[in-house]
Amino acid sequence: MEEQPPTRQAVSTSSQGFRCIQAIIFVGIWMTIGWVFHLDADSYLVAGVPLVVIFQLFVRKKPLVTLWMREATRFRLNTVGIILAVGFAIMPALELTQTVRSADRLAHVPEILWFGCCITGALGAAFGFCHFTKRTWKELGFCLLTAGVIGCGTMSLHALAAWALQHHAPVLNWHTAMRGVGSFMLYVPVCFVLEEVAFRGAIDSHIFQPGDRGQWWTAIFVSALWGWWHLPIVPIQNFSQLVVLVLVLPCIHIAVGAFLSLGWRRSGNLAVPATVHAFIDAIRNMLL
Repeated sequence: MEEQPPTRQAVSTSSQGFRCIQAIIFVGIWMTIGWVFHLDADSYLVAGVPLVVIFQLFVRKKPLVTLWMREATRFRLNTVGIILAVGFAIMPALELTQTVRSADRLAHVPEILWFGCCITGALGAAFGFCHFTKRTWKELGFCLLTAGVIGCGTMSLHALAAWALQHHAPVLNWHTAMRGVGSFMLYVPVCFVLEEVAFRGAIDSHIFQPGDRGQWWTAIFVSALWGWWHLPIVPIQNFSQLVVLVLVLPCIHIAVGAFLSLGWRRSGNLAVPATVHAFIDAIRNMLL
């Protein structure tokens, strides 16, 4: 495919400040739902799907396909794309089948919905990777060397601290490596329906648009929202712990998320931040 830089969409008529307020309200509604209904992590993630759809269609007023490819006008897969979509869908389909067949099916509804999102996301992942160019690969490399290194370094430090507190040596073998690979193959497609699609595909695209200023502060702002968004699914024992989390979560996510936002903006392809996000989470699952 001939290399072409992402084109520029028309600038929104609303001010950047107003768009930031809209993003805060969107994330606030999502967090409120998580707190009010005491949602577990999978349920919380899945609850965001209709919210993202509503935000994209009625607030951003953009086609859903632009959540995956910023300048796309329609969704279409060629032969290679179909093969990729099937490949990405195999593992979540197997996991979904196994979960559906479990005895206590109702207790696993959040997991079933999560794997369903993963299968849907396989289409988005295939669509994104089909549109890779030399420029896209370059931006993926940049994202891996920034957000990827910071995120994996943070996960490694977390693992070292956990091993030290538990007084046992790390267990890194073929089994843990395969756990990491399996996680990566699930997280790449699911990012096209959950979490990454919301904070990069929808929110970041809404806040920072062609012609806007403040590339860095907007990337930091989006990443801070991403950090606070985790609060409803983090166990909080007391007010002091809440204060610590309110301060720490945005710092951790800004360090990674700002570069994920830059990778998305520079490539216009959600596969860039999604791949790096999935890689970081896979390292976490491999080490912890």
